[in-house]
Amino acid sequence: MKFLGKSWLSLFIEYTLSMLMLVALGLTITLPWSIPAVTLHYPGEPRLWYEKYLVVLLISGVMAILILWQARAILHIINKGNPFVCEMVRRLRIIGIECLILAAFYFISVFIVTKFFMVVVFVTFSVVGLILFVFAQLFEQAIAFKEENDMTI
Repeated sequence: MKFLGKSWLSLFIEYTLSMLMLVALGLTITLPWSIPAVTLHYPGEPRLWYEKYLVVLLISGVMAILILWQARAILHIINKGNPFVCEMVRRLRIIGIECLILAAFYFISVFIVTKFFMVVVFVTFSVVGLILFVFAQLFEQAIAFKEENDMTI
């Protein structure tokens, strides 16, 4: 279904990502107050769980906002009607890099916050980051084919 010449679904997702960015920002800002409410760990406790959770969640929140920003920009490119542009490749690579940075951070976090969840997040972001690099290469090839096709008349 089209809405003013644009895909309704991709427009909806683009606006949803904007809202998710605001939610992520709000949650990240309120972490110092929400961590004690959810985990019952407070600043200054002997094993420093509050501080560990705060660092992990702050970095995760900032990275999530950056990833959502790039994803929203990708949908904006799609909504403009020409997804086979170098900007798309660049943004896919940026998200891939951000995912791998987050994966590396969670790998280190496995040894600090010894929770199985950290391993799951590390593996997930590693795989997603690598897949995004493959998609970037795929788009790069598609752009080359498109440019070659546009030149032949």
